Amino acid sequence: MSFFKKHNKKNYLIIGLGRSGFWAAKLLQNLGNKVLVIDESNNRELSNSQKLLEKDGVKVILDKPFLYDEISPYLPNLNYVILSPTISLANDTVKKLRKQKIILLGEIDIGWQYLKNINWVGITGTNGKTTVTDLLSHILSENHLIAPAAGNIGIPICKYAYDLYKDKKNIDWLITELSSYQIEITDELKPKIGIWTTFTSDHLERHKNLENYFNIKNKLLKNSQIRIYNYDDKNLRNSSQKLSKGIWVTSSSDSLTRKNCDYWIDKEGYVNEKGKKLFDTKFFNLKGEHNLQNLLLASAAARKIGLTGDNISNALLNYRNLPHRLETIFKNRKFEIINDSKATNFDSSIVGINSIKTSKIIISGGRKKEGDYKTWAKTIFQKCNSIFLFGESAYELESLLNKEDFKIRIYCFKNLSDLIDKVLIHAKREKVNTILFSPACSSFDQFKNYEERGNYFKFLVNEAITKNETLLD
Repeated sequence: MSFFKKHNKKNYLIIGLGRSGFWAAKLLQNLGNKVLVIDESNNRELSNSQKLLEKDGVKVILDKPFLYDEISPYLPNLNYVILSPTISLANDTVKKLRKQKIILLGEIDIGWQYLKNINWVGITGTNGKTTVTDLLSHILSENHLIAPAAGNIGIPICKYAYDLYKDKKNIDWLITELSSYQIEITDELKPKIGIWTTFTSDHLERHKNLENYFNIKNKLLKNSQIRIYNYDDKNLRNSSQKLSKGIWVTSSSDSLTRKNCDYWIDKEGYVNEKGKKLFDTKFFNLKGEHNLQNLLLASAAARKIGLTGDNISNALLNYRNLPHRLETIFKNRKFEIINDSKATNFDSSIVGINSIKTSKIIISGGRKKEGDYKTWAKTIFQKCNSIFLFGESAYELESLLNKEDFKIRIYCFKNLSDLIDKVLIHAKREKVNTILFSPACSSFDQFKNYEERGNYFKFLVNEAITKNETLLD
């Protein structure tokens, strides 16, 4: 017998009990819908979420695989299936559901349905989107606008919809980070402002080719009323003819580049809006050219929202970088250790390496992704003293680096913990100024996510230095 019966509201089946699934279920059930959640896993965290939802009347089944035969008993009278972002539209069960004319949604579709009367900013890109989301939210909040960061940054959009429903809280602007996994399933989302930070090869194991990946990202921008692009990203710049008309930013002061852009940084370090100085970037304390691009993207959006240059500049005075993004975790007169665990692909690792001007050792490894390793290798050989590799891909990366026939010292280890003492001793002996933790790989070989990996790296460094305080004197 079907779990769902005829119901004056709607019947929802939610696949996945992660944060987005949890808050979508909580919102929909409280709005009077009937909700069933299934998840193929079972652990303490999921069990706790199950108990919380079942108090609200949500049915939750754990240890249930997402297979058509497993969920077919629930299809009679079912109105919608909400998919976890981790599930590809190429999944066999998804294809069968589509053949059955079952309507498939993402968590952001539910959030949009209940929050579409609020102003949205949708931010996407291969790299940089989290920083732009956090920075823009900070700038607006410092200027007395209620502008929470949501989406892929870690707080589900449905949580804000639930908070509004329960507490009638006001939101002026919802600043949403949106991954290709989230955008892929939705056609309804139409932000007031769309921002595209960067575009490089990533997630091709899911999207199959660069064209599919591009079209998914571009869908968000096409649906946005105001569009903001990063001219310094060569792939976006070279694809400008395919893109809808919008605002372009560049960190370059080159006059030819400026002709194609609306916002730029001049030789004196001032952000310019079509030639008019807005504010001095000296108050912006994030490392790297890429972060100047992030600042310009956020500033262009803030200007469209109505802030002045002074409003933006004043907000920067107390802005601090997010963890795991070129995050300094140790520094003295001679030496610095930087955690860039968020560098989960070759391109983002290159950006981090180029951001550090001092002599450096790099630590990389994890689960290798597809991408341009040759440019990454060349950057390492040009700018790094040596490289310490760890994890699943250590020996594969060593082989790729050796293929390029450059001279550099390479050290391989099974685990991150195995190399910490050795890399610190090596740095002191070689009189290197910086150790840069820049994995260039996903974390999924040994860690739940890049945050867990970055926190573990910080723990290991702190432990090593505590044991031997003179190690980096």
